Amino acid sequence: MSNTPALVGLSLGAGVQSTTCLILSAEDILPKIDFAAFADTGMEPRAVYENLDRLEREVARPAGIEIVRVKQGEIRDDALDPDTEHYAQMPLYIRGRDGRPHMMRRPAPPTTRSGR
Repeated sequence: MSNTPALVGLSLGAGVQSTTCLILSAEDILPKIDFAAFADTGMEPRAVYENLDRLEREVARPAGIEIVRVKQGEIRDDALDPDTEHYAQMPLYIRGRDGRPHMMRRPAPPTTRSGR
């Protein structure tokens, strides 16, 4: 049995750290990755999408690394949907009745919930 993984992937947020890892892998300084996955929230600044396009064109594709873009809905729409019966999963700030900003309630992590 081999200890070599079948696929090696990178979680690519297109920020400084993951971009550096992608470039170093493409230049064979870090171990070669097979793919980089970008989870699109639908609300990234334009500069992130432009950087991602440039990385794909100039770094990943020439090195034989596939950038996989995944998306499931729009994070903003999900967070602001009044018909959804769930807590915010990300830190969201709203203006309270007192006019001051307040963070919305978030669920406790599964490890802190009783019975789990």
